[in-house]
Amino acid sequence: MGKLSHLLLSMLPYTSPGSPLPWIAAGLALAAVAGLVLLARARRLERDRALGALDRVADLAGLLIARCDLQGRWTRVPAGLCDLLGREEAGLLGHPIFECLHAEDQEGCRTHCAELLQGNRPSCELEARATRPDGQEAWIQLDGTPVAGRSGQTRYIQVIVRDISEAKAVAQALRDSEEKFRILSEHINCGVFLYTDVFHYINPGMEAITGYAAAELLGQPFWKPVHPDEQELVRQRGMARRRGEPVPDRYVLKILHKDGHTIHTDFIARAVILGGKVYGLGTAFDISDRVKSSEDRLRMERQLLEAQKLESLGLLAGGIAHDFNNLLTVILGNASIIVEEAASHSLTSACATTVVETCQRASGLTRQMLAYSGKGRFRVEPQDLNSVLQGITSLVESSLPKLIELRYELGNGLPGLEADRTQLQQVILNLVTNAAESIGPKAGTTILRTGFQVFEDADLQASFPGQGLAPGPYVFLEVADTGAGMDEATRGRIFEPFFTTKGAGRGLGLAAMQGIVRGHRGGIWIYSVPDRGTTFRVILPALPTPVAVTEGVAVPVDGWQGHGLVLVVEDEASLRSLAALALRRVGFEVVEAADGREGVEMFRRHAHQLRAVLLDLVMPVQGGESALAEMMAVRAEVPVILSSGYEGESQGRGLAGRPFLQKPYTVAELVAKLRGVAPA
Repeated sequence: MGKLSHLLLSMLPYTSPGSPLPWIAAGLALAAVAGLVLLARARRLERDRALGALDRVADLAGLLIARCDLQGRWTRVPAGLCDLLGREEAGLLGHPIFECLHAEDQEGCRTHCAELLQGNRPSCELEARATRPDGQEAWIQLDGTPVAGRSGQTRYIQVIVRDISEAKAVAQALRDSEEKFRILSEHINCGVFLYTDVFHYINPGMEAITGYAAAELLGQPFWKPVHPDEQELVRQRGMARRRGEPVPDRYVLKILHKDGHTIHTDFIARAVILGGKVYGLGTAFDISDRVKSSEDRLRMERQLLEAQKLESLGLLAGGIAHDFNNLLTVILGNASIIVEEAASHSLTSACATTVVETCQRASGLTRQMLAYSGKGRFRVEPQDLNSVLQGITSLVESSLPKLIELRYELGNGLPGLEADRTQLQQVILNLVTNAAESIGPKAGTTILRTGFQVFEDADLQASFPGQGLAPGPYVFLEVADTGAGMDEATRGRIFEPFFTTKGAGRGLGLAAMQGIVRGHRGGIWIYSVPDRGTTFRVILPALPTPVAVTEGVAVPVDGWQGHGLVLVVEDEASLRSLAALALRRVGFEVVEAADGREGVEMFRRHAHQLRAVLLDLVMPVQGGESALAEMMAVRAEVPVILSSGYEGESQGRGLAGRPFLQKPYTVAELVAKLRGVAPA
């Protein structure tokens, strides 16, 4: 201020010594200086208040406004920046801004500032980590803008600082979440997909389930890989789910694989909101193996129930047939005696002949019941399948209408099989008759094929499931027709006894056929499509080599007379009496026993006089097989004729090859059998 006073005094005109003017001038100068000082101070206060208000507004906006000089040193730092950096104002002013940044971010900040001062960019913006003295870090955003004076030269750099630590943390958390989702979705053992009306995301698991690459599905309708049977259902549920409507979130869904096969999945879907938009989030687990196992288990359970049902019905049928055969034998035997004794043209003879014929038809029904029960096996001998078929060619052809063409395709050099010729022919007749009825009155074709095939266990399980067949060589009989065919429901019931698709009939034909095949340790395969015909294939265990079979010749009994003692062991009193009467009529003496135990006692008593024994196999107290063993221990050379309503009983252990008389039998059949083992 002294220089200013001297300057003002020097500007005054010269005055004489002692003049007051110099003092007046000095006072005015001092007053002017004081005013300028006060004005400058007021302006500084106003500027500080303005900057403080600006700082407060910036704080509210999350911004901190600072300055640095052209050397990059802080020249102004707001209080909020000091708090953010954890430093006092004095510790920042005059210090380079790089000192508060992480070492890895300092070089980037220097480069940006240099480019800004060189005029290579109008402003600079960068993100960096600020380090606090206590070791903590904060992410900040620095926006630097050069500020020029009146001369146009840059005076300083204005720096707007913003704390972005929270935003960075959120972004990092989002990236971590996305990474976790990516890792999870790419390695999880199921399909994961995101969709609206179209697919937006497909994971590798979904690619594996559908067979499509993600690029083939992204942007496509989300129901594209769904099985056509369920596409509309999935489309409607997916759209309703995104609208917030209640629909099932979990169900079994069929996917049609790219190669065409069906995949069963456990499908779960939810509605999710991403970026304010509603998406569907779905997962699909491949449960095809589980579904197949469940179907296999249900099929095995049905087969087991069917087997139990058939076994129960078989036992019932066999029991009924056994008792019925005993009754028929009594009726048939007595009626045949009446026919022999009565005058040939009398009313008595005619009536008795009608009874005999009726009993013979009834015995056919019991044979069907026994066949169904699986006990229809008797007189099992080596057979040639082609010979068995050719033996009933005329009968087969006569059973078909004239409009049906019958073709034979018989294999050459077939190995033999162990079978009963009559029952095997019954199987053929049943199948041919069934084919003719399937074709109906219109023209058609029936083909009979024979052949040989070796089956592995897998083949048997696939084509003959639940039939308990052993792997190995089989001969087969195949009957194919061009008839009406069958649907699945009908195929499932055709072997049920008394089930028939015809207006008339007992429904025992195929059931009996199944019993015969089962009794021969064989299996049945069926292929049938509605309006496209039916094929039955019957397989039977093959012998190692072909066989030659000759037909047996019946022994005539007219006028024949026997002699000696015969033991009749039969629990049915009327049948026992009939047998005794028939044998006495042709010259035999007879002793009777009502059960196996009594039969053994009578055998021991008369062992050396006996010419033969007629032994029923099914009796109370002691069965025929046990009684036979004791008899043979006493005298093995005595011929024993086994008799039963169960045709297969003659094939029991120790019984094969012995004479067998099937009930019901006539007196002539009984006498013929005795003549065969005890000739006069």
